[in-house]
Amino acid sequence: MGNSAPAGRAKLQYKIHWHVLFTHFPVSFFLLSTIFMLLHLATRQGCYELAAFVSILAGALVLIPTTISGWLTWKKGYKGMRGKIFLYKIRIALAMLALSSGLVFNRLVFHPELHVVWMWLYAAGIALLLAGAMAEGFYGGRLNHR
Repeated sequence: MGNSAPAGRAKLQYKIHWHVLFTHFPVSFFLLSTIFMLLHLATRQGCYELAAFVSILAGALVLIPTTISGWLTWKKGYKGMRGKIFLYKIRIALAMLALSSGLVFNRLVFHPELHVVWMWLYAAGIALLLAGAMAEGFYGGRLNHR
């Protein structure tokens, strides 16, 4: 009989949706980064800025497999369907990749020269990443993950 279920009982199948699993990490890292950056702007404590940077770096790194798994899920599970939700999600993900990479790069290269104006731009970029993560979650929640 092999893998068939007994008569009258459903066979359980477990399917891991890697994109759904990965997607929560960038959201939480970008949220943490926002909180730490607000604390830094309020207190001028360097440790909060460092924590914001480490959080945004972690979010940017995890965003890579998240975007790749989302792309693969879209291609395989949704057959590359060009609905508005998918186009929004793809554009937002690419913008978030570009923005987070740019913020990390600028922070790594120009950190000793950073000044107050840059910190406010940096904080605005982090807030945009959080908004992007929230938009991704909103559109993702409207999809049916089978």
